[in-house]
Amino acid sequence: MFQWPLLPKRDQYINKPNLLDSRKGRLIAFGTLYISEGIPFGFSSTAMVMFMRLQGLSIEQVGAFVAAVLLPWGFKWAWAPVVDIVKLRRFGGRKAWIVFCTSMMIVTLVSMALVDFEQKYDILIWMVLLNNLFCATQDVAIDSLAVSTLKEDERAAGNGMMFGGQFFGIGLGGGGAIYVSSLLGFNAALVFVSLLMAVLLLFALLFIRDPEAVTREPAAPQAQRVLGAITDFFRQLYIGFVRSGRGPLIGLAFAALPVGAQALAYALLGTLQVDIGLEQASIAQISVFNTVAGALGCLAGGFLGSRFGMKRMIALFYILTAVPTLYLALRIDAVGLAGVSIMAFYACVVAHGFLYGSGFALRPAIIMGMTNPAVAATQFTAYMALGNIAISFGNYWQGIIAERLGYSAALYLDALLIILALLLIPFLRNREPGPGSEVRR
Repeated sequence: MFQWPLLPKRDQYINKPNLLDSRKGRLIAFGTLYISEGIPFGFSSTAMVMFMRLQGLSIEQVGAFVAAVLLPWGFKWAWAPVVDIVKLRRFGGRKAWIVFCTSMMIVTLVSMALVDFEQKYDILIWMVLLNNLFCATQDVAIDSLAVSTLKEDERAAGNGMMFGGQFFGIGLGGGGAIYVSSLLGFNAALVFVSLLMAVLLLFALLFIRDPEAVTREPAAPQAQRVLGAITDFFRQLYIGFVRSGRGPLIGLAFAALPVGAQALAYALLGTLQVDIGLEQASIAQISVFNTVAGALGCLAGGFLGSRFGMKRMIALFYILTAVPTLYLALRIDAVGLAGVSIMAFYACVVAHGFLYGSGFALRPAIIMGMTNPAVAATQFTAYMALGNIAISFGNYWQGIIAERLGYSAALYLDALLIILALLLIPFLRNREPGPGSEVRR
């Protein structure tokens, strides 16, 4: 019988050390796993944006590229049910999905080094899209594991660690790759990112064990097991969205809205850095500062959400993201982009990074409370996918507005849209266990 080469057999797997057995271990495990999500995302959304802008592509083209790169994240709900239904217990459960997707992310990154960046630009874009497809699927498996493993009182701190890790990974894949590229070239940056992913692959192999993997397969025939799994999946999904109170349905609308003012977190920031006149080394530096601030913001958001209430704190952080956004817009209106001091620009970006990270970590913590653990991969992914679609659409329209009306107009509109999310926050509720649904621990 065919055996997947990277995946341990069940009897070997059970005896492995497992960080998921303790509270501290769970926080470390999910924080580290999310680093592996952040690295390729940072490379695509930060490093690639800089490379493209330096090659002379327009702001609108760069915005459209980032929107396209984010599409796998926006539509990962389409294949998330496979992770819920195909358990792969014999090969390690959801760990098998994580290991496979991480391996394929490394393969696609290494393959990019074989592509002539200037001559075969379209192939490179497709490779980045494929890399993000595997990254988004890995995210589905990690989120499913987190929803079913983190206890209720660990959600805020756990998401703080997770998205703190993601921001740290974005810094490595974005600013770190830019710095390596400035010294050794684009291909060296790809090798750097691939080596980081290989280290994180070893971490998952050695220290993560899915509790579902130790469950014995039922004795029922294969066809009956598959049919039963599919039937139970759709029943639990219906309960999760429709029979669990108003919270999950309101959560769908909330998840589809921006995480505060977010223009200074994605493609528009990348083009701003080039157009304001920063060199590669300076872009790498501000990228690292920004992502460290974002990671610290995630940790602070998780701590403050646990202490003072998640809804209260997320509303505050959403509002505060508008402060550096509007300040920068006003300065651009007053003196033009060329007249904005580098120190003021750095301050706006880093302050926004901290505040955005704080709100960004609390949103999934709230959404976890709306999710049925029995269909965690699909339901939680649906929520997060809506958020990714909002980010993708935001990158698209921000590029168009900035190209046609200027950066300040895009920043003003970005800040104004915060109002939509603020109107929904008071109505957010945890799910109410429906008939036959799993009860959250």
